[in-house]
Amino acid sequence: MKKVLLVFFASIMVAASVTASPTRTVAVNPGDWIKFGDVTVTWNSNDPNASKVWYGMDLETYNQTEWVKMEFTQVSGTNVTIQVLQHFKNGTEENSSSWVDVETGEGEGEGVLISANLNENDAMYTSGYYSTWLINETITRTYPDGARQTNHINMTYTVDYFYSMNFYWDRATGILVEDSFEMRNQTGEYLTTWSIDFKITESNVWVIPEFPSIIILLLFMMITLLAVIVYKRKHSMQLKKHSFLISLARANIIAFSIVKLEYCEGRQLFQSHS
Repeated sequence: MKKVLLVFFASIMVAASVTASPTRTVAVNPGDWIKFGDVTVTWNSNDPNASKVWYGMDLETYNQTEWVKMEFTQVSGTNVTIQVLQHFKNGTEENSSSWVDVETGEGEGEGVLISANLNENDAMYTSGYYSTWLINETITRTYPDGARQTNHINMTYTVDYFYSMNFYWDRATGILVEDSFEMRNQTGEYLTTWSIDFKITESNVWVIPEFPSIIILLLFMMITLLAVIVYKRKHSMQLKKHSFLISLARANIIAFSIVKLEYCEGRQLFQSHS
């Protein structure tokens, strides 16, 4: 559904210089998905003519949205296909599909996914409308899967009204994890303010947040090595204990045999004297 994608990006851009672009890469796989279950919409106006539809964004529709799930279904080079499922509070759902090129920014799914491993001052995309959007900073933010290195873009401007947008992408994967919009319009005595916030609540992308696989491998190797050492020591002690018990048993048998032999000889000697 196009409308739910429009909420992520709808505004007039301010020109900015673009730095040299890094190599653009896709870090998601078919079957990866994200779910925005934290959807917050606010609206306040004393203007009888104020509209809840602004540049294609229908605030009432988003206010009735319980969650939005986006699944990456196909990957071809830098082109990614996205399946969108929007679930409403009344139980109804709407499906749509879109796509985005994480290098050029082409496609109707722009903003949902950007290139992985971008840095401060890198452009969001290399061409077109969003090539002037530069990453302001890379910061650590906490989400359900843990603390993540996150690329942040803020766009704020004032024309006849105040409008501010904030977008946060997981740096390692380029996945959008949070965005927010705020608008304030003063016309004479009339004041209209509204905001929309989307935040990720679930995903199957991160099992252990930003925990390098090489560390997992090293830990596994260390644990395995320790287990082998403990086993060998324990087994060695068991063997020694077993050998000792066998020797002890043999000694007891010998001692018992000697005692028995001496007892028999003594009895014979006693009988011969009686």
